[in-house]
Amino acid sequence: MIIASAASDRQPWLLLKGKRWKLTAEGQRVRGVVADLVRRYEQMQQFVSGQQPAMQTVSLACGQQAATGFVKIAVERFLQERPDCRVRLSTPRGKSRIEGVAGGQFDMAIVTDSPATIHRIAGMELYIETLFNDRFVLVANPPAKAPWAMQWNALPTDRPVTAKELLGLPFILPEPDASRRKQFDEWIHKATGQFVDVILETGRWQAILDFAASGLGVGFVTESSIASHSSLAKGYQNSKPLDIRDFPTDAVRLIARKAHGVDSIELPLLASDLADTIRKSTDR
Repeated sequence: MIIASAASDRQPWLLLKGKRWKLTAEGQRVRGVVADLVRRYEQMQQFVSGQQPAMQTVSLACGQQAATGFVKIAVERFLQERPDCRVRLSTPRGKSRIEGVAGGQFDMAIVTDSPATIHRIAGMELYIETLFNDRFVLVANPPAKAPWAMQWNALPTDRPVTAKELLGLPFILPEPDASRRKQFDEWIHKATGQFVDVILETGRWQAILDFAASGLGVGFVTESSIASHSSLAKGYQNSKPLDIRDFPTDAVRLIARKAHGVDSIELPLLASDLADTIRKSTDR
């Protein structure tokens, strides 16, 4: 037995197995949006019944790096200026951020996906604004006796590093399902016809920077990730920019729902104020 979603032509959200209901893949996809609708409804009931004062909330989704970098700066500034408000900050994967904006779970989100990918995942046109372009760099701190130290030290210092010059180095990369990891693999293979040697895969830029600073291997990160973790002084001293012909800069984008019939952002006033604060925090 199944329970269909609101639209009859869509996949069901629940499936009855024995005496228990199980979420389908489609149910998992919409779970966050439905939970947010229930939460908002409960808040409305509490306000109408006079149980608690209304609290204006802005919902924002971003990656873990942004949450400790420019988004953190923006949220802190926003809450200092608007102590009567609160911010709900979530850090799901990029695909979930896009789905959350499309479904109304988030007022806005920060992503690095291309406009074509955003449209495909959302299933609708969203407002897309580029905040800044983030360049990719390498970081490493090879021990003197490491077999790859000589190759690392021989990399050029007077120009960016090309893809072909990376073959043979041990890499610390994001996990295989991360969008930036997929980009890296595609760029390397396109330029060289090969793939790099990966010794460690991990899910956070901070972890990549930490492992690279410890001498384990070469980390593939962004300039903004280094700026977000200023305590890693060695990372600054041993970073090498990548050639943008092989590794194009990554656009960091703000997405939200579009106003009906026009190419402009549609946000409540409070969320619009936070968006402006985010823009100011990324001025470069």
